[in-house]
Amino acid sequence: MKTWLTKWRISHALDERKALSPAVERALAESAELRRFAADAAAVDRAFTQARPQPTDAPSLHAAILGAIRSAEPATSFRWQAIWPRLIPATTLAMLIIMSVCLASRSVHPTQQVAKFDAAALLGTASYALEMSGNLMCSIPDTALSPLSEEMMLLNRDLTNAQDFLLASLP
Repeated sequence: MKTWLTKWRISHALDERKALSPAVERALAESAELRRFAADAAAVDRAFTQARPQPTDAPSLHAAILGAIRSAEPATSFRWQAIWPRLIPATTLAMLIIMSVCLASRSVHPTQQVAKFDAAALLGTASYALEMSGNLMCSIPDTALSPLSEEMMLLNRDLTNAQDFLLASLP
């Protein structure tokens, strides 16, 4: 495991173009495997830094691409001004259709009568609802606190039993 860490430190030092730390230098002096790795890594690093890629494309290709870009016409953008006159009649027609459907659906049943309500019945229903809400508001605190009340009663009983036990145990 230590050799993997040392190899990583050697590779990192080569990547960062820094000198090796004294601990890595001592490890290199003690291990032939690490010396071979350092030499191989340095050779690969030199090969990559000294090698220059050779162009594989013809020089005229670059000039041809740039010429084609310069001679191309700019793309035409979408113009709302050109389509706007066509949208006005279509939108107007759609609005007229929607309005006529709404009006027709409202006037389909001309014989339907609105049901008449008795004011006394409505008043009785409203007063019943108010009375029930008042009763509900009175019963909610008792319902919510009943588990706590039972728990307090049980705790008081346990405390009394513990007190009786301690008093009975005294000489």
